Amino acid sequence: MRDTVTVTGMIVQSSPIKEFDRRVELLTREAGRISAFARGARRPNSSLCACTVLFTFGEFQLYEGRDSYTLTAGSIKNQFAALAEDYDALCYCSYFAEMARYFTRENLEAPQELLLMYVTIRAVMAGKQPLPLIRMTYELRMMQIQGEMLELFQCLECGDTGARTVYLSAGGLVCDSCAAKNSLLEKSIPICLSGDALYTVQYILTAELERLYAFQISDAVFQELGNFRTRYLKRYLPHQFTTLDFIQ
Repeated sequence: MRDTVTVTGMIVQSSPIKEFDRRVELLTREAGRISAFARGARRPNSSLCACTVLFTFGEFQLYEGRDSYTLTAGSIKNQFAALAEDYDALCYCSYFAEMARYFTRENLEAPQELLLMYVTIRAVMAGKQPLPLIRMTYELRMMQIQGEMLELFQCLECGDTGARTVYLSAGGLVCDSCAAKNSLLEKSIPICLSGDALYTVQYILTAELERLYAFQISDAVFQELGNFRTRYLKRYLPHQFTTLDFIQ
């Protein structure tokens, strides 16, 4: 008899195969990203039909075969069905899912990635923040979870907490005094952040995930952070996500 495992997770990709089956990818707390086959899930009377819908969150039972997992049952906790009625929201959430799939691996726990994905979709559904701001927040926090964030709390050289200038080549904030002493930074193009912009980034990096989207910023600060985000990701995330074609 095959051993069955139970995982908490979310369907981050779902595609039809054969006549009645589905292949799904789950982002799970216990085992990271898992690919599984759901036999007969496309039959209208299948018990797997509802729990293999994209962005379904819940508990899933699987057994591991020689080459792959098979999904045998699911208990739905939240399904975000309204996403299917909002094209823009669906495109953004598809991008969030693609980024989560890019960073996670099979058999490596991903509790923070899963919670981030869950609270982000809830923020999209709540509609209290514009989608571009949710995207920027998600990207910065995901990079922080992966250990790819810059030092944005103090000068890298002297520890001055009043530093406001980011040097991507150095890996974070460098105060004006230290920058003047570093010949390697002479040809760098710094990013000067206002106090409000820097505080917002610091909040995004440190807030409890359940309260991550509990803030608002002005259009000017958003534009400032948008420039920072674009240059930062271009340097530290050299990957082209296909779903971005639908939201740019």
